[in-house]
Amino acid sequence: MGTYLKILEKYEESTVKKRGLTITVSGLSVSGKDTIAKEVAHHFKLEFVNTGDIIRKFAKRRGISLKGATRILPAKIDLIADRQILDLAMKGGYVIAGRLAGWAAGDFSDCKIFVDCRKSVRAKRLSQRNSLTLSRAKKALTQRDSRDQERYQRLYGVNLRQKKIYDLIIDNNKQGIEEVKKKAIQMLRKFLKNKYDRRKKS
Repeated sequence: MGTYLKILEKYEESTVKKRGLTITVSGLSVSGKDTIAKEVAHHFKLEFVNTGDIIRKFAKRRGISLKGATRILPAKIDLIADRQILDLAMKGGYVIAGRLAGWAAGDFSDCKIFVDCRKSVRAKRLSQRNSLTLSRAKKALTQRDSRDQERYQRLYGVNLRQKKIYDLIIDNNKQGIEEVKKKAIQMLRKFLKNKYDRRKKS
């Protein structure tokens, strides 16, 4: 099935009838993945889901902060989020944004998108968004990237920068966000058309 969590391998694709497309959008922190995912959801009339919201809801039910939940129960938090991502991907009708969304959705994702953005660009955006100095923004991103990579490598053996599982790479380094969103929709429409044209011929 292409998923990376053995506990999720019990699902059989042949038993699932999807109600619509499943698109996953991944990328590092402040890469623009949520913005692009929302545009895709709007264009294709799908429901937008953010992995962070799944974790926040779990933490709220437990009466603890998001930071506390990820610190105290990191493995459980990730497993809960990943299983919900897979459940949504199997149902279809969603655009799911998250660093591990493409990995968790596995072959149930009709298209896995990765939003590529250099750290220098992400730091500038974080600096402007949170009123930080550029050096503090860079330091915060370095720490976040390292923490996330170490965590996912330890738990799952996943390299967040590994792009070979993705169908489309969206460059969000130089162009304005409106142009990037437009380009993302064009690339996705072309990819899906080619994919389902091939299926019809097979």
